[in-house]
Amino acid sequence: KQWYQRRVAITAGNVSHAVVLKPLTSGMHNFVPAVIKYKNPSGDELVTFSSFLDNNPILSTTEYNRKHSPHLVDWLIFVGLCTPVLLIPFLMWHSSHSKYESLAAKAKKA
Repeated sequence: KQWYQRRVAITAGNVSHAVVLKPLTSGMHNFVPAVIKYKNPSGDELVTFSSFLDNNPILSTTEYNRKHSPHLVDWLIFVGLCTPVLLIPFLMWHSSHSKYESLAAKAKKA
């Protein structure tokens, strides 16, 4: 009787599992609900169904990597094109600003 109480205490919570499978084919797949049959402690057989997923796309490994890659080359090109557009006006402003600051400092001293 103690074994049964301990087993109920362990299995009373939610149990979830994650299984990762590598697909043999890619494309749209129709998923039907799984039928789950089990017996409760009183011996009655219970039947339940899993969630209904309908049609879902299955991506190949190359499609998945292309879709979820960090696009580092794209970001490097973007930064390379944005740098001159931001740096050239800043350098022009900085040179004129420092020129007029030095002139203002000389005018104050005189």
